[in-house]
Amino acid sequence: MAELPGKALAEELAAASRDESRTTPIEDVIAAARSPGLDDDAVHRLVSRLWVLERMFYYVYGGWGQGLEINDFPASIKYLFSKQIVDESTHEMLYLDTLLRRGCVKTQKEAFQHPYGGFSVDSGVAYYVFSLRNLATYPHPIRIAALNLGPKIVELAWMEALAAVIADPALKQVFASQAVENRSHIAMGRRIVEEFVERPVDQELCRWACAIARQDYRRFLHETGDFVLRRETPPPPVARVRVTD
Repeated sequence: MAELPGKALAEELAAASRDESRTTPIEDVIAAARSPGLDDDAVHRLVSRLWVLERMFYYVYGGWGQGLEINDFPASIKYLFSKQIVDESTHEMLYLDTLLRRGCVKTQKEAFQHPYGGFSVDSGVAYYVFSLRNLATYPHPIRIAALNLGPKIVELAWMEALAAVIADPALKQVFASQAVENRSHIAMGRRIVEEFVERPVDQELCRWACAIARQDYRRFLHETGDFVLRRETPPPPVARVRVTD
């Protein structure tokens, strides 16, 4: 049986992301959750910032979906993408429900109005979201590779580590419950890259897009960690990219 054209690339991208996931800007939050534990305000801050990110995926995936055409990919690929949209929506509602159940806010309207849940264009989350949204102009396999074999792998690692040290059963489940969906998204990314990324130019675009997505996600995690721990630290360095016309 012939080897899938993008199999080696998929493993390469996943391995690079696993390496980065061993040390993320959220490590100090995990350490604080372990001892002495996150206070109510820190939990409010953390869940709110993650909620902001999740609700922005409606914007990201809306742009990506516009780039899909009839018969350009098998129906199964589009089904998996649709499932990922539903999963992100579920996570967005999970975070909002957590804020309501913990009494951080009384209503959904208040959650949007609260400073912790606001979206600012001058922020790490905006930088990451706009970076993903800009991938709408690239072929579907490239943007899926960038997200699902990049930040999704990093997210799975830190979220599992955080869930392992949280003492509160309900809050622990908020993070632990997302592992199934994240693994599904990673598997989808691997499948799409293996089957549909064949040309050298597309493989290079996947490497570039995945590295940029991880870099911008780390910027978001750094901002979130500082916000949760109520501190300010220098942001991670940004790789310089040479642009030619």
